[in-house]
Amino acid sequence: MPEVSSQSKATRSDVGSILGIWRLGEPVHTSTSAMHCLAQPADANGNPRWDYVLRRPIGSNPIEGLRQIRHFNACAAGIHHPNLIAVLDASDSVTHPYLVMPLLEGKTMQRCWEEGPPKPLPVGLWLVRQVAQALEALHAGGWVHGDVKPANVIVGPTGHATLIDLGFADRVHSPPNRLFRGTPDYAAPENISGESLTLPASDIFSLGRILWQWMTRVEVVSECQLSPVAELVEAMVSETPSERPTASQICRDLLRLEIESLGCHIEPKQRLRRAA
Repeated sequence: MPEVSSQSKATRSDVGSILGIWRLGEPVHTSTSAMHCLAQPADANGNPRWDYVLRRPIGSNPIEGLRQIRHFNACAAGIHHPNLIAVLDASDSVTHPYLVMPLLEGKTMQRCWEEGPPKPLPVGLWLVRQVAQALEALHAGGWVHGDVKPANVIVGPTGHATLIDLGFADRVHSPPNRLFRGTPDYAAPENISGESLTLPASDIFSLGRILWQWMTRVEVVSECQLSPVAELVEAMVSETPSERPTASQICRDLLRLEIESLGCHIEPKQRLRRAA
């Protein structure tokens, strides 16, 4: 493989510089391996609109950064779904790799938990189902996300959820890798051990952890409403990957639970109005 140049940490001095056909704007997020900044077409100088986000690798492991860009782009190029982040442009140049995505309005699911009052149960189920729909499309296309967590889900003002960050995505049944990629709090046991092929079931485990956390952050409901959700979570986080439901099964189960919980959520209010 050709030598990959070291990527320096992005600073505000990058604002206004040109990369490919894009003009770089203010940084919006920086991790240990990637920098995200606002972007606009290079010929839009002076335009106040910054409708795109450009990602490029940084840090001490440029080969890993390039790998993430390539996997992100390959995955997004083959799978298009309303609940999955899109890639509009990309370069896998070994010297200046990058990719460009639409700027999403909203905040992460993690921030939704940390800010504001608890949500009704049907809302939590609906948001998780949208992530399951994105996973259903990914898995059907032969990919595993590899890092499903609340910080990688953007919830828009209307409640539309988008699964982002495909940097750790890998092909289904790819061989084990000694380098752990993911987030330990949400990673499946087989991912942490590093001894398993890449499996869609690993994403299901991570989604099960998210669903369980949602159950601790919704408005108080009866045990009969929470019990079937808890049973679904238990199946999703099974220690045995083959015992976990598929993303398609989860979508169907969550839709059914949404409808049932919505009826329970609305009915008491109707009774109060009738009594008044």
